[in-house]
Amino acid sequence: MTRQRALILEIMRSTPLHLTADEIFAQARLKMPNIARGTVYRNLRLMEQDREVARLEMPAGPDRYDRTAAPHGHLYCDCCHSLTDIPVVGLVRELEAAIGTEVRSYQLTVHYLCPACRQQQAQ
Repeated sequence: MTRQRALILEIMRSTPLHLTADEIFAQARLKMPNIARGTVYRNLRLMEQDREVARLEMPAGPDRYDRTAAPHGHLYCDCCHSLTDIPVVGLVRELEAAIGTEVRSYQLTVHYLCPACRQQQAQ
């Protein structure tokens, strides 16, 4: 593991947020000023291939990265674009039973209005 890759993992594990590659790059530059944007993007791609992190395609804006590659779902606020993890217990077992084979990965994103946006719209 390179120092750059270790730094990227450290950044991702230090926050519950789902950061974009550019946000990760900006934080990495604070600790390693000579790190290149391409190095961050390349490492994120490799980390995704190795299932250390997950890339989340966003309906509005750039992709985000999830520090948890284990299967789980997300709540996505259509108003403020916040993204929150949600556990989906038993979903993989049900899918595997329905299709008769192993599920290697999935992406589940539930679109909703978060409580803050719901309250703001009610006013």
